[in-house]
Parts: sequence; C-alpha cells; structure tokens
Amino acid sequence: MDCPAVPRRSPAVMGRRHHRALIPAAPIRLGAGPAAVLIAAASAVSAQPEPAVPIPDPDTAAMEPQVREKIARRRGLVAGDPRSPEAWGALGKTFQAHGLEPEADAAYGRAEALDPGDFRWPYLRAAALRNIRPEDALTAAGRAAGLHPGYAPVHLLAAELLEGAGDAEAAMDRYRQALEAAPGSALAELGIGRLLLRRGELEAARERLERAAALAPRAGPIQAGLARLHARDGDTEAARRAARAARDLPDLVPVDDPVLTGVWDESVSARGYHERALRAEAAGAVEEAEALYEDLLELRPGEPDILYNFGNLYVRTRRFGEAAARYREALEALPEHVPARVNLGSALLMLGRRDEAEHELLRALEHDPLDPDANRTLAALFAYRGDNEAAIRHYRALLDSDPTDGAAHRDLAIVLAAEGDFAAAREHAEAAERLGSPPPRDLLRRLGAARPQPGNSWVRPPR
Repeated sequence: MDCPAVPRRSPAVMGRRHHRALIPAAPIRLGAGPAAVLIAAASAVSAQPEPAVPIPDPDTAAMEPQVREKIARRRGLVAGDPRSPEAWGALGKTFQAHGLEPEADAAYGRAEALDPGDFRWPYLRAAALRNIRPEDALTAAGRAAGLHPGYAPVHLLAAELLEGAGDAEAAMDRYRQALEAAPGSALAELGIGRLLLRRGELEAARERLERAAALAPRAGPIQAGLARLHARDGDTEAARRAARAARDLPDLVPVDDPVLTGVWDESVSARGYHERALRAEAAGAVEEAEALYEDLLELRPGEPDILYNFGNLYVRTRRFGEAAARYREALEALPEHVPARVNLGSALLMLGRRDEAEHELLRALEHDPLDPDANRTLAALFAYRGDNEAAIRHYRALLDSDPTDGAAHRDLAIVLAAEGDFAAAREHAEAAERLGSPPPRDLLRRLGAARPQPGNSWVRPPR
C-alpha cells in the first residue's frame, strides 16, 4: 500500500521590523547601478519556470488495449502534477508491471529525486533493473537498505544480486540480515541453505532447506534445493521425490513484500494476471489463483495457453480430472499444442487411464518426436508394463535430445539391466553418477556382481 505523501513546509521567512522615519528618507534611485543589476538578474532567474522533465512515452501499439489505456492515464496524472513523487512512482509501477523496465527506472528516478527520503523508489528501481543492469540495481538496493534497514525484501534482493555476481560471502551476509528483519522468510532460509550446500556443508544446508520447506511447502525452488542436497548425500530416492515435487510446484517462493506486490497488482495484462495467479498459488491461496484464471479467460476466451496454465494449476493441486478437461479445451483451440497434449497424457495416467494416456503421448510425439516429457513419461509407462524394448527406445530418444539428463541415464540403466544388457547398463549408470543422479545401490551391486566373459560379453549375475 502506498504511503501518503507528506506535504513539505517552506521555511518561514522573517522580515525586518520597519520603523517610521522621523525625517524624510533620501530618495532611492532605481538606476542601473551594480546593486540594481544584481537584483534585476535575481528576479529574472526566479521568474523563469523550472525546466519540464520529459515523461517517458514508450511505444504501446502492440500492447493490449487495457494496458495502453492505463499507461496513458498514468502519464496524464504525471503531466497534471509533475512535482508529485507519488504520481511518478505510480507511473513507474505501471511501466514495470507491463515489462517496461527502462521507462520504470526513469519514472522511479524522478520520484526519488523529488522525495529522496522514501526507500520505495530506490528499492523499486533495483527491482526494475535487476535483469538489465544488475550493478546499478545493487547500488539502488544499497540506498534503499540504508533508508529502511528493517525491510527484509531489500536485503533479499541485494543478496540475490550478489549471489548472481559470484560474491557468496556478501550474499550470505545479506540473507542473514533479511532473516533478522523477517525470521519467517523462506527465501532467506533457501538462500542460506543453497550457499551452504555449495560450500559442501551438507548438514547445515539440510537444516536450512528443511526449515524453508516447512515455511513454504508449495515452493518449487525449495524442493529443487532439497533434490540437489539428497543427490549430494547419495539418497537417490529422496532426490527423485524432491525433483518430481519441484516440477509439480510453482517456480516461486512467496515473500511478504507489499511494495513489490503493489507493482504486480498494477498489471492489467494477461501475463500479469498469470503471474498473480502463480504468486497466489505459491502462497497457498489456491482459490484466489483459480479466480484469477477465470478472470483471464473472460479477458481472453478460449486462449489455449491460458487453458494450459489453468490445467497446470489443477495438476499441482492434484485435481487431475479438472486438469484433463482444461487441457482438452486447449487442444480444441490448438490441436498442435504439444505441452497441453503431454500434460493431458500425464493427467490421464494419474487417473489410471493408461491406454488413453499412451494415445495422447504418442500423438504429442507426432508433432515433436524429441519432446522430452512425452518420451520420459512413455518410457516410464512402458517400463511399468514390462515392455522394456519400447521403454529403452523412448529413453534413448530422450538422451538424443539431452545427453546430460542424468535421470534418463539412471532409468535407462535400470531397464537395460532388467534386459540383461549389463555392459550398456554399466555405461549409463556411470554417466548417471557423473551427472548427479546416482543409480540405486541394488543396481550397482548387481552390475558389480556381473562378470565379463571372453569376447567382452556379459552374463546375468547369480541369483
């Protein structure tokens, strides 16, 4: 919520006390002497109007009509009151909410010049610049932190910028400052845990990441951090579960940041509604997220990407029947929407409708034979059915598109071992281990028990 502007008082001007003269004063000559020239010059300067500051005017022709209208309205408010930091700040928020970061920076800069004591303007400048000029963003975040050291999101932003710049120690300090200001910050706990994991301090990292997960159980990045921790720890099954959870959850960590939330609430674009829905879901407000998607569909009826994302919300909340319905609507609008068809197959699989799932996934591969999710899901489905030949075919297609997929190497090794091809299984098991997806210990034991025979062939290990 914006803070109300505080009117500034002009300093009082005290005049001299005037006494009536007892004798006639000498007449004052108004000639062009030095004093008169100075007075005249000062009057001329004070009479000149302050130079107008140009109001950013981006090209909005390609934007949605409601976005163009809002930007024009905000520009008009600044033109009507160019000395108002609140008007400039509101314009900056509107620019930033619709992806116009350079224009947002210019508007926030003017707001900061008019009201240098308000931490919001340098903080929002830092947020707008973080992806385009990170060094300037860090400088602005430093100004904001100096004005309001108790506002945790300022420290979090600075920490992420420092971490991105490779300054792990300074980033750690900032994350700790954020945690002092907001002891329940899941993002601060995640940041500290991530840095500890990079140092190799696994137990300390585990404590932080598990605390972050307890604070924000629906945050995908936290589960991804736990997956990396479990992989480093050699717990393959836990790593797999956490990685699957990370894929199924929003790629956001909720932060209590009313200043930046005020920016996103300015958005009237379809993208803005989607981002607000994701933030609501990450915060556990699933009904609010659902309502935002409904609003989006009123704004853009039948839009396949909106229907696809709506389906993803239902998948993440394990409402697979409703997810499948949304994916089907998306495919009615755009039959070649491969992600919607792949996710429809996955939703049907979760509903136990395996034949339908296989049909949709194979149709997805007709449009994109190398789609990794379709190949991965089909491989797992065929392995479950015992059709190892088909499973191997899809795992190999998956690795053709991404040879660095450690999980695919691991799962392929398992299926190859089940087929008795221990030489190939060992090759993929070693690749999986190098890529941070160690195979199950029982598979490694089986491969270790196998003995090469003459001709470099392999036999099944004794049962």
